[in-house]
Amino acid sequence: MASMLPTETTAAELELPAFDPRALARRAVLPLAAAAVAVAVLVLAGGPLHAFTDALRRALEADPRWVLAAVGFEILSFSGYIGLLWLVGARATPRMNLRASAQVTLAGAAVTRLLPTGGAGGVALTLWALRRTGLESREATRTLLTFLVLLYAVFFAAIAVAGGLIAIGLGGAAGGHVALAAGASIGAAAVIGVAIAAALTRPREGGRIARTAGSLGHGVRDAIAFLRQADGRLLGAPIWWAFDAAVLYGMLNAFGAPPAISVVVLGYFVGMVANTIPIPGAVSGGMVGVLLAFGVEADLALASVLSYRALAIWLPAPVGLAALGGLRRTVARWGAEGELDTPAATPAAAPSPSTRHWAPGREPALHPA
Repeated sequence: MASMLPTETTAAELELPAFDPRALARRAVLPLAAAAVAVAVLVLAGGPLHAFTDALRRALEADPRWVLAAVGFEILSFSGYIGLLWLVGARATPRMNLRASAQVTLAGAAVTRLLPTGGAGGVALTLWALRRTGLESREATRTLLTFLVLLYAVFFAAIAVAGGLIAIGLGGAAGGHVALAAGASIGAAAVIGVAIAAALTRPREGGRIARTAGSLGHGVRDAIAFLRQADGRLLGAPIWWAFDAAVLYGMLNAFGAPPAISVVVLGYFVGMVANTIPIPGAVSGGMVGVLLAFGVEADLALASVLSYRALAIWLPAPVGLAALGGLRRTVARWGAEGELDTPAATPAAAPSPSTRHWAPGREPALHPA
């Protein structure tokens, strides 16, 4: 997970891009590419080509109540992300309050979806914003890594549980590829195991792998310290994933009869893993492929996934663009205010230069680097 973080130079030099209508038009081509990939998945999976026209017919007959519910689910999903970022960010700097966390979250969504950022999306923008609060690069990176560990722990746990339940016949899935579910569950459990092992291993100097393992271990230990605090905002991680997956479930209900919830969960999260593939439409194709593997009708899977992706991508866009402007003003105000007075900003004593502790807030007590 540490590899998700941009480099220090990238974070320091990142500037918020200006709105470019031509770039927005180019981005609008991506849903068409996603549709093409999804159709290709149908063909490769043996589904009839007319499934695409059947999917369009289903879209025209969608239940508006479920569509509206899906919109509400997406809004609730973002509230979870904002709450978790507020919790972790505010422990590092009081400037990352609720308003700033909301601006960073929504602006990150806009940057990722609409604007030319040269591959630097919401994660890079979050790190950039943390640096602009006045945090040193190492503190900002560690804060972001802790946030990502808390967020993605739920991601991999969901795959492990859903895949495991299906594999042993308790997931409510009638038939389907048990091997696929078991493989996904084992893979997710292996990732969790690696993260735990990194947390238990004593940090040591070495090459890139050793440094990555050390950074991941710090992030896991810091995340555990937050869990011990039992702050309600920790629910932001499951809320973010659960309600975003609920959008897909809502679309399946809007267009027909959904499969077992375990299948929806597995299809959603395994599809999200495909997001690491730098091909437009990989997420849609992954979700459709998993749903097809577990017996969902081709036209229902295609209509539901493409509608989910359209809603998840374009619903936050207008709000995100407004938040991007607000974030610019917030960062400018921070610059005008100058550096925060450390004793006033952080109740805990500042670490001495001879130590390598990271403890910008009173709680939780974070582990030494």
